[in-house]
Amino acid sequence: MPTLNRHTLLFSLNSFAAAMLALYIALAVGLPRPYWAMTTAYIISQPLSGAVRSKAIYRIGGTILGGLATVALVPNLVNSPPLLCLALALWVGGCLTISLLDRTPRSYLMMLAGYTAALIGFLVVNHPETVFDVAVARVVEIGLGIVCASLVHSLVFPRPVGQVLQHRLGEWLAGADRWALDVLSEAPGAVSARDRTALAVAAGEIHTLTSHLPFDTSRLRDTRATVRAVEDRMLILIPQLSGLADRFAAIEAEGGLDAEAAALRDAAADWIRRGAPFDSQAELTDRIARYQATIPHKDWRGLLVDSLMQRLREVVVGLGEAHALRNHLRNPDAPVPQQVSQAISTAGRRPLHVDLPLALMSGATAAIAILIVCALWIGLGWTEGVTAAMMAAVFCCLFAALDDPAPQIASFGAYSLISLPLAAAYLFAILPMVNDFEPLTLALAPTLIVLGLYIAEPRTTGPGLAVVMTFLNALALQEEFRPDMASFLNANLAQYVGLLTAIVVTRTLRSMSTEAAVRRLLRRTWLGLAALARSRQAPEHGAFASLLVDRLALLSPKLAGVGERRDQLGEAALADLRVAMNLVTIQASQPELRGAGAARLAALNAGLDAHFTRLARDGRSAPEAGLLTRLDAALAEVSGAAGEAARTATAGLVGLRRNLFPAAPAYGETRS
Repeated sequence: MPTLNRHTLLFSLNSFAAAMLALYIALAVGLPRPYWAMTTAYIISQPLSGAVRSKAIYRIGGTILGGLATVALVPNLVNSPPLLCLALALWVGGCLTISLLDRTPRSYLMMLAGYTAALIGFLVVNHPETVFDVAVARVVEIGLGIVCASLVHSLVFPRPVGQVLQHRLGEWLAGADRWALDVLSEAPGAVSARDRTALAVAAGEIHTLTSHLPFDTSRLRDTRATVRAVEDRMLILIPQLSGLADRFAAIEAEGGLDAEAAALRDAAADWIRRGAPFDSQAELTDRIARYQATIPHKDWRGLLVDSLMQRLREVVVGLGEAHALRNHLRNPDAPVPQQVSQAISTAGRRPLHVDLPLALMSGATAAIAILIVCALWIGLGWTEGVTAAMMAAVFCCLFAALDDPAPQIASFGAYSLISLPLAAAYLFAILPMVNDFEPLTLALAPTLIVLGLYIAEPRTTGPGLAVVMTFLNALALQEEFRPDMASFLNANLAQYVGLLTAIVVTRTLRSMSTEAAVRRLLRRTWLGLAALARSRQAPEHGAFASLLVDRLALLSPKLAGVGERRDQLGEAALADLRVAMNLVTIQASQPELRGAGAARLAALNAGLDAHFTRLARDGRSAPEAGLLTRLDAALAEVSGAAGEAARTATAGLVGLRRNLFPAAPAYGETRS
């Protein structure tokens, strides 16, 4: 059973009110398929009002685009049914491919444009002269459902995105503080590997919430740049905290910290416990920098301590700015420090992971499934084959973003089966006794309000929507009520033919196991690291961190399916993230280095390129010993050079050595 609270009950009541309002208006103005408006109201409904408006705008845009495509295709190809089927299948597959390359709410537009063309095009294939009227009616009915859902969820006790986003940002920063305090503690271990990767998942959720802010009504809508600046700090803090933990572990193996370093560690921990106040951040970072200036680089311990202090200073800056930005969100009228103001002004959109080959395969899968159903429809002269073709398009599109869409398509079909006896009871027992809109509303209320509670609960949203959508489409409420058992059975049988075809084709061409999905993400990371090693220009830290943290967020939920290797793979992914950030640091410092140091770094980059290329080809394996030799040679040259660029590059090289060769002998021992 779903959780019954104020938010879930209000969502269900609002969704029901929006659906009935859409149905009432559609019936009143005589739209041909008023149940489309009603169903759309449920599809659009979201617990957060800003998300409703976001989804609404993209859905209406996609519906219009799909309608225009149908009007262009059907009249010109109707005399050649195979060509029309091919054109519609290619349109659906192409739109789906494009939608999968945009992992923001905008992707909804192209997905809708794809299967809307199939819904309209196959529906009018036997009456092509009606294509314009049907397309216009579809747009009007969908638009009506969208407007009704948007109005009701926006006006009746709306739940703004900003309110939830503020809460999630606070939770994330609290988690980062706990991780930092765990690292700085003398008895670490409270924050597990799963907790650390969960921060990456939370960062992805916060990014999704942020994408809905332009459509929100809260005052947070006007502070999107500040929210993005907080996101930037979050993305960088994950590898920084992970690197800090690694340096502390290395120092403990070398005998622990001296008194001054221990005092700085304790001061940083105390500063975090006090809420990471920005006004005392500079004093703490200056103190760390002064201590760094006294650290000799003559041995491995000195290099480790210097790298540790570098990471500690970065973490203090990151946490201080993140908390200051969070405070600014809560009190926008308060004065903003110059450093925080600069962070807001430079915040921008961040890249996310996309998989072009997988997107192309998903689009091809949808096109092939549609063509198979069309072949059955045309070859057998099956009247209801049109419904099967439409549903094959819908099912292939709705679940295409999953690693293995087939189980979820099957689950949708299983839950939709639940609704068919319910719909039959309404059609042949309850609705014949209903003769007006008010009794109809009363008759539908118990069922739809209960089902709405399931849609409001994230863990049951999918099953709830499956039952509601199938129930409403099976009822097919129109101005004239004409129940027909034969039509009811044939239409729903056709739906399951489309569903089964989508499952078979998806399982054959597109599905991948959890292990394969994990390997695919890791391989993309390794190829990215190889390309970074070859690059002559370092990417911006935040942008590269965004890409890798996003992959870590995608990887984390998949790790549950790899059994005992979950924590091991999670730690390995964090290590890859640290390697990436260290490599970016080295690349950014390299232009300012000259002579032997620059030559050694060039040789190291070539070795790193070969190592990560081999990893992407063969899977995870230990680096070759020759790479350690190149790394130590670069470390010997760069650590002896003067200047901030050399110091920064040295810290990056120490980080690479720790992450690529954690069990190697100490740096000085390998040189002797």
